Amino acid sequence: MRTIKTLAMLVLLLALGSGAALAQKKNDPPKQVPLNQFIDKHFAHWDRNHDDVLDIAEVDRSVEDHNVFGREAAVIFRIRERMTGKGKPSHLSHQQVLALAQDRAFEKAVDATAKQLGTIDRELFLASDPDLSTFHQGRLGDCYLLCTVGAQVHRNPKAIREMIHPVVTGGFQVAFGNGQKIPISRLTDTELLLGAQLDSHHGSWLVVLEKAYANIRERQRAKKKKPGNGPTIVPEDTLNGGYPGEIISLLTGQQPANLDVKKMTRRDQVHNMLVDRMRKRRLVCISAVVAKPPPGMITDHCYAIFGYDGKERKVTIFNPWGNQFTLKGPPGLANGYPQEKSFALTLQVHDNGKGIVWSGSLEVAELKRDQIRSAGPDCSRQRRWRFP
Repeated sequence: MRTIKTLAMLVLLLALGSGAALAQKKNDPPKQVPLNQFIDKHFAHWDRNHDDVLDIAEVDRSVEDHNVFGREAAVIFRIRERMTGKGKPSHLSHQQVLALAQDRAFEKAVDATAKQLGTIDRELFLASDPDLSTFHQGRLGDCYLLCTVGAQVHRNPKAIREMIHPVVTGGFQVAFGNGQKIPISRLTDTELLLGAQLDSHHGSWLVVLEKAYANIRERQRAKKKKPGNGPTIVPEDTLNGGYPGEIISLLTGQQPANLDVKKMTRRDQVHNMLVDRMRKRRLVCISAVVAKPPPGMITDHCYAIFGYDGKERKVTIFNPWGNQFTLKGPPGLANGYPQEKSFALTLQVHDNGKGIVWSGSLEVAELKRDQIRSAGPDCSRQRRWRFP
């Protein structure tokens, strides 16, 4: 009898154990398909003409395809990265794309991009938007556009909110200050990755503005091209390189004034222009194209001017790269300050001409405008730029 009871208990325990194992198995996240199998499964959809070769036009069609999302969007984004730029192939065969999947660096890049995509907030504006502390230029070479937008945010953030209007189709209409109204379709996952850097701290408004201006440029370039060529689709090709003056006119409807600072330009000309523009609360930007810019600035890059101290003859500038920066040591004069502290110091010095900071338990320093280390240079660049 005892043996029968023991066997019954053993069977019951085995049944319970297998049931628990099955429940655990159901709760486990689904195993991710290997990247080479994933690419092989989707390749036919990307290869629009079915010649077993991807060209850049086919990849760009996938960029604008709302059915391409999540991990697939991350793959398309990384494939496009491999196909654009000087010396890179404009075509990849099926086998070449599958070979990419065997590259561990490519696989890691896809995983990181898919993870980043999961952090992006799809809302147009969050409650705190537009917020310069979360402003960050992405991979596009559109500093001329973003520095001017940053200047507008600094001057009148409400004006940016009033420019973009959601429509019932899920897209937007962007009404620029010069009267142009540009319809924008709903952003795809890949488009969210191409433009200004997005995450959970701000909405997608800046990428919407980038796409709206890309559409304007596409129209302009299409008029200059021969019939049949057609404009490019992806903003990456249409936004790289430009001048802030074009954007000032677009945002305000006013013709911008331009002062080309050369050796023959007198300092009082620059001073008088800055005093006048700051007094009138105009948008002011600067293009640094000199061979040796001041420490902390780089050449071939555009900045916004937020303020000018006529007595000290010093400007407060804004870099569209943003201030995402990790301190390498305790905050202070040597290592810089956290982002929020840096913004507070910048505003304090701009308003008062100087600011008092404590960089240690006993050390007290008085900062002036040219001594602020901001929050450091852009952390995504390989070269580190030293601040004065």
